[in-house]
Amino acid sequence: MAEMLSFMAMPFLACIVLLGIHSYFGLHVLKREIIFIDIAMAQVAALGGLLALLAGRAHEGAWAHWLALGMTATAAALFTAAKNSGQRVPQEAVIGVVYAVAATGSILLAVRMPGGGEHLHEALDGSILWTDWSVVRHSTLVYAIVGAFHWVFRKKFIKLSFDLPGARAAGMRIRLWDFLFYFSLGWVLVHSVEIGGVLLVFAILVLPASISSLLAERLGMRILIGWSVGAASCALALFLSWKLDLPSGPAVICVLGAVLLLTGVARKLAAAR
Repeated sequence: MAEMLSFMAMPFLACIVLLGIHSYFGLHVLKREIIFIDIAMAQVAALGGLLALLAGRAHEGAWAHWLALGMTATAAALFTAAKNSGQRVPQEAVIGVVYAVAATGSILLAVRMPGGGEHLHEALDGSILWTDWSVVRHSTLVYAIVGAFHWVFRKKFIKLSFDLPGARAAGMRIRLWDFLFYFSLGWVLVHSVEIGGVLLVFAILVLPASISSLLAERLGMRILIGWSVGAASCALALFLSWKLDLPSGPAVICVLGAVLLLTGVARKLAAAR
């Protein structure tokens, strides 16, 4: 048991750090009904990392970071424009196209580099089991900055996500605040993908938020439930990963998915009584 706790301490800490910011963003994403924006922007960030590898700049962390951040900023601008384009092309369609192009672009880049398949697999599944403290510490700093920004302007972001007609009536600069929302999410995802990969990051953003939305109405309570249920699910998943010799990232995703399913069934049964 002591060996397991020692080995799984850093992966669990990484999960907690991811949950801290993603449970909050997930509630906004669900309310805006742009569920796949996370996986699209995460894939764009992963594409930036593969571009850095292909350019031989993998060892230059700052160069790769700014490349990925620049690409997510471009995606944020595109999503902002799509939302305010009169809906000739639905924003969800634009999100899907961005994901498809980024994913296939990653495949095309992977075949052009040695060990490309391994790099592509790591971009999707991540390597949370081998995350080191320096990566977690740097990501925590970025998440704290983004979290502080959203706390200072929380009324604007909440109004934009939960009361869009009211935001328009109040004369809010919708395009500006939409872009700031998407860009701050993209900045978070640039670091999150490095820790957990595209699929785990998507799961941690959407699943705890979905579970908490089934159990509570108030935003603050949803965030607390998302953190609590997410942390317990990650702990169980890492324990099963250790005991059954399973990959940690997929184990976390499956446990969170199972908890969401059980929560939904329990809610239906309770409502039927």
